[in-house]
Amino acid sequence: MKLPVSFVCVLIAFTTLAQKKTDSLTIKLDGIFSNYNSKSGPGVAAGIVQNGKTIFKKGYGMANLEYDIPISSASIFDIASVSKQFAGLAISTLVQQGKISLSDDIHKYVPEVPDFGQTITINHLVHHTSGLRDWPEGLNVAGWRWNEDFSFDDIMRMIKHQKDLDFVPGSKYSYSNTGYNLLAVTVERVTGKSFREWTDENIFTPLQMPNSHFLDEESKLVKNKAYSYHKENDVYHKNMTGLTALGSSSLFTNVDDLCKWVLHFDARVTAKDPVYLRMLETVPLNNGEKNSYAFGLSLGEMSGLRTISHTGGWAGYRTVILNFPDEKLSIILLGNDASFNSYGAAADIAKILLGTKLKSNNNTATDKIKDQPTVALNTEIARKQEGTYKLGDGWYVTLTLENGVLMTQANGEPKFTTASKSDSTIWIDAYNASVTFVKSKDGSINSLKYRGIVAPRITPVTPDLARMDQYSGTYYSEEFETIYKIDYINKKLMLHHMRLGDFELSPDIVLAGAFNCGMGRMEFLTENGKVTGFKLSRGRVKNLKFMKL
Repeated sequence: MKLPVSFVCVLIAFTTLAQKKTDSLTIKLDGIFSNYNSKSGPGVAAGIVQNGKTIFKKGYGMANLEYDIPISSASIFDIASVSKQFAGLAISTLVQQGKISLSDDIHKYVPEVPDFGQTITINHLVHHTSGLRDWPEGLNVAGWRWNEDFSFDDIMRMIKHQKDLDFVPGSKYSYSNTGYNLLAVTVERVTGKSFREWTDENIFTPLQMPNSHFLDEESKLVKNKAYSYHKENDVYHKNMTGLTALGSSSLFTNVDDLCKWVLHFDARVTAKDPVYLRMLETVPLNNGEKNSYAFGLSLGEMSGLRTISHTGGWAGYRTVILNFPDEKLSIILLGNDASFNSYGAAADIAKILLGTKLKSNNNTATDKIKDQPTVALNTEIARKQEGTYKLGDGWYVTLTLENGVLMTQANGEPKFTTASKSDSTIWIDAYNASVTFVKSKDGSINSLKYRGIVAPRITPVTPDLARMDQYSGTYYSEEFETIYKIDYINKKLMLHHMRLGDFELSPDIVLAGAFNCGMGRMEFLTENGKVTGFKLSRGRVKNLKFMKL
């Protein structure tokens, strides 16, 4: 049948317009990834799904620098913590099938978890409120280096040896890879299949995602894999590490498969499938405070628009899936350069595609303060502002008046100059942020405000240098089966670990008998005036006990 000339002309015009729109988008995205569009460095695989269709897939940079293999949408990446949503789907599916309940005690399925005198439920694990120590920092404290293998057996041994919880289950949110590893074990115990087998059979095969598999043995070959890299002194190096953290990480997949995943996810949510709706449910903390983490998904907003997202980072891999459910837009970015800011790049893409739907952030209070004229510093007022303020646990900032300039220095950082914007507000260009001093009724400065943090003024502790040698000795952690040695050498307190090296201990400026170093914050324990041990806290590992031998 011959089509009318008028119809053919309209069709050609429509096709030309669509092609111009696609070309325009490609040019803009090429600009975002221009730093990675090179044959001499790693890069990014990008995928965009909008209004039920995949509208963009492209690779930038190299998947393998040794063999000059470029990245494409078919390149396989370890998507790190973006993997958690698939463990969340597995748990939600088993709940829907009546095989488990979210209120079940984890000991019902994994009895080897120690009895801490507190009930840890599936719900606690899903929403990161269990109080279990997180294995990346934990195993590093125990002696694992970041450039070596972390096996699933290593993780399970750490869990079995844990002596105390970091907090009462349900009382706090603390992101825990360990919790998601236990969810993977739960899937295995309930179904009688390995986590890889179950996810292959129930998720990846039905969704026609043939390139997606959880790595259950670090020595297994992964075809078309993009290797991960980091830069040192302007030279790229491979990140030599193996990881089989089932449930929390270790899903190897590509943009081609993940485009299918986000299309399926959006369709099932639209269809009000209870399995997928449950994946968006959150549970408040024990005190009623909101927790925005759902089933391997973080619920939030960007510039006024609702988001469902997750980022990932392991070795040199940096990944993200950023979903705007109300705008029917999903952005997938998989990078193999440790310096790649996956979420930031996804936000830049969102600005291109959503335009004015995203509320402008150009009028924030911080930006207004930056743009205010700098005024002459009132040194009399600045002397009252001098002092040390507590921003958080082990995080302090000290302000000093030096040669007519108010200087700021956070612990462990260099000093930076400030610019006076008023008698109560300064701008710190190095932090791209302002500080506002808060007066008490008598006119004295009792706190400061920094990025939403109210930091009270504190009186620093002066360490007793004559008694530093009392901390020397050998300390043992029964929980992690590791030894630290402390020596007082050349008026410096040094911590040594056989595999991790040496770290200088800096006296804490608030708590006597506490020190900070590259391994974390150490609070020494005493009995009858003698040092008996210390408690080490670091990120998601709290109060790990070491006893003096």
